[in-house]
Amino acid sequence: KLRCSRPAPSDVMRQSRWVIGFFALSLTCSFLLILEREIREYFAFRDRPLFRELVNKVPNARHVWFAWNLADTNNYLPWLFGKDKTYHIGWFGYDALTTNASWKALCKMDSDKDGLSNGVELGDPCCHWEPGVVASGDFEIRHNLEYRRWLVSHPSHPTKRNNHVHSFPQTCAQEYDVEQYKRIFHDFYFSRLDEPMEDVPWSVVKMAAFAFMILQLSLWFAFGGLGDDLFTRKSPLSTGLRAFLIVLSFLYMDLSSGVIHLILDYAPPFLPIIGGLAGGFRYHHEDPTAICRISWFEYASHTHLLAVVVLFVLRLGPHSRGLRFFWVWGLVWSHLFQSAHRWTHFPPDELSWWVAGLQRMLVLSHERHMEHHQDLEKQFTILSGHTDLILDPLVNLLPAAHYDYWCVIGVLWFFLPVFVDLWLLSDEKLSSWTSGKVDDKV
Repeated sequence: KLRCSRPAPSDVMRQSRWVIGFFALSLTCSFLLILEREIREYFAFRDRPLFRELVNKVPNARHVWFAWNLADTNNYLPWLFGKDKTYHIGWFGYDALTTNASWKALCKMDSDKDGLSNGVELGDPCCHWEPGVVASGDFEIRHNLEYRRWLVSHPSHPTKRNNHVHSFPQTCAQEYDVEQYKRIFHDFYFSRLDEPMEDVPWSVVKMAAFAFMILQLSLWFAFGGLGDDLFTRKSPLSTGLRAFLIVLSFLYMDLSSGVIHLILDYAPPFLPIIGGLAGGFRYHHEDPTAICRISWFEYASHTHLLAVVVLFVLRLGPHSRGLRFFWVWGLVWSHLFQSAHRWTHFPPDELSWWVAGLQRMLVLSHERHMEHHQDLEKQFTILSGHTDLILDPLVNLLPAAHYDYWCVIGVLWFFLPVFVDLWLLSDEKLSSWTSGKVDDKV
């Protein structure tokens, strides 16, 4: 049964106390990420401040998928929580100390003695990159600086040679061959598609999240009028308002996909909870077609964790039919951005005609997402890419490497529709928007 009476403003604030409490908890956790990073970097760099500047003195220091700092051996947890409190410096870290982190010297060295120079491992085999030299615009091979940002490896961890990548460019005597680079990147981007599908064990957490999502949607369909809101004219929400909410939800989820993608691309894999998701996202740059070698449901099920959070917040306090309609479409778009992302990693000639049509008119295209995999510092949205017009300038102001600050922004962005809805619910002049409060028991 649906209650259509409007609650008084004081009732709205009283009933939303759990929502406000959950918001405060989420915001506190995001600020704790900032504190964790500051503490970690203080203890790691207090005796060797040169290591703090290493990200600005060598190319692609933030693009080795499993590492947070190239100077150490990547054993962060044992260092922080184990009995041995020694900060273990890697071979590359010692070479950086010896050379005062001069890239011209480090580039030609082979710190881990694996047969690949540090320049080859960090994407600058010709040692063209220089600290402080900013190319006009974003990464492009024609800038003739680093050769690649993709498939870089840790210079303190022996790496197996990949002749399809590590043998190029074949000469450093002239500017890079742009066509050769494009061919090599194309082959890398679609590599390993011929490998068999991977058998991923069922995740109890994901299955529970999926079950909760289906149960809540079913209750809304059966008792909460969701079917009317979605499919009929019986809904108190006007047709124009519903059309507006569908478009607004699409753009909101497009930008949300970029913020989530940005955070998970740069958050260290050792962090609790978020680190597990980040590890998968960051490894995806190492093996782009890995998401094609698992089932669609396995990949799409990542978004069911987001669905649980959304539905949980809606159950915590009062909300309007308008907000519920907005978030239900948001769940649709979240499944679409997972699908759109996966489609961009299949060769275009292997996609169905209707998928190709969606890419031309609505969702993320191959060309746009391949630019992200080459640059790694822009074009993070994976639903349509349209809201990169907003996100890319923001990333220029606050670089993606500050994942902790972006977590704070992400929490504020997630709760924005919730608090706008609470404000609308408490304003008696805006009844056309809310059309009554959804029963908390449904």
